[in-house]
Amino acid sequence: MKRFSWQKLLIGLALAAGCMLVGAAIPTTNQALGEVRSGAPEAPAFQNGSVPVLREISATLRQMDGRMARLEAIAQKMQAKAAISAQRATSAERADDGSN
Repeated sequence: MKRFSWQKLLIGLALAAGCMLVGAAIPTTNQALGEVRSGAPEAPAFQNGSVPVLREISATLRQMDGRMARLEAIAQKMQAKAAISAQRATSAERADDGSN
């Protein structure tokens, strides 16, 4: 069983007190440092008129959908070709095994 040590307690208290002093001594500011520009900031494009932006997004999504459809069709063709070639290979192996 561990014995209580006054030395460990005093070292812990000294470390805690030191951390508290350092934390209290660090200056805190509530000011943001940044560049101030004159005039109001320009409103984002989607706030100026959201309908054109939504149309553009819709057109982009349609393009992406078309591309995905083409990629899926190509992938299906490749899978079908791979399945046919695998089937031919297995049938060729069976034919070789049967002739021996």
